[in-house]
Amino acid sequence: MSHRRTGFAALAAAASAVAMAGLGAGVASAQPECPDVHVIGAAGSGERAGDMSADGGMGRVVYKSYRDLAQLVQQDGRTITAEAVAYPATAVPEDGGILDWAAFMGSVDAGATALGQQYQAFVAQCPTSQVVLAGYSQGAMVVHRNLHALDASPNLAAALLVADGDRRPEDPTINLGSVASVPGAGMGVAQDWPILAKAPAPLPVSVGMRTISVCNLGDAVCDYDPDAEDEMNPAAVAVHTSYARNAAAMDSWTMPLYQMVSTGDSPEATPAPSAPVFVAAG
Repeated sequence: MSHRRTGFAALAAAASAVAMAGLGAGVASAQPECPDVHVIGAAGSGERAGDMSADGGMGRVVYKSYRDLAQLVQQDGRTITAEAVAYPATAVPEDGGILDWAAFMGSVDAGATALGQQYQAFVAQCPTSQVVLAGYSQGAMVVHRNLHALDASPNLAAALLVADGDRRPEDPTINLGSVASVPGAGMGVAQDWPILAKAPAPLPVSVGMRTISVCNLGDAVCDYDPDAEDEMNPAAVAVHTSYARNAAAMDSWTMPLYQMVSTGDSPEATPAPSAPVFVAAG
């Protein structure tokens, strides 16, 4: 059995598990007054189906990350707002044909374009606000594919990529999750599939230092195994859908994300870390 069919099936199974959890979303708009910090969040595959008002339009993982970050920022007496990337977040097709996969890739492209436009519109309106980009799964790919273009933007304080299908082990990012303990682990599925084209080149250090990449070993999307024989691979799907499940606790990425927006009240006052940081699970 070819590893390509296995990759498609793993993606489809992961997306189905997300969709069945009822993670719908609509679009949340930024407030008219400029905040100190603004989050632009991209939902994962299938997370914008169903209830379009749920999770602020950002999907469960990103919305929880926003709420936890907001709690810390507001404790400082600063203001924070958020908006969702307005894109389909199409579910991964299960054994779909070429038209189904074209629709999925069209969703990724539409999300990347929408995020870029929303970012530019926001910073034009609020040139002194810090911006955090955050995405899960397909949404992480949407964020990732904008990072090269936004590297020079003084407003970009941080990016959060959770279970990123575009993940590259060599990227100079702040790596969290169990893949950080295994050198070379954590290749995103898009790096191995021609149909998931436009996977970006390695990130420059200047933006990698502001990017948190979260991935656990065995994740069907961000730690893709081209040699897996089980098409559905329930264990890999379970890993992919396991992030941000503890509602009572902040996730491992919340504090580093907060630290990136805590060094000043304006983009010009926010220095990047001096070197990439690698943190193992636990």
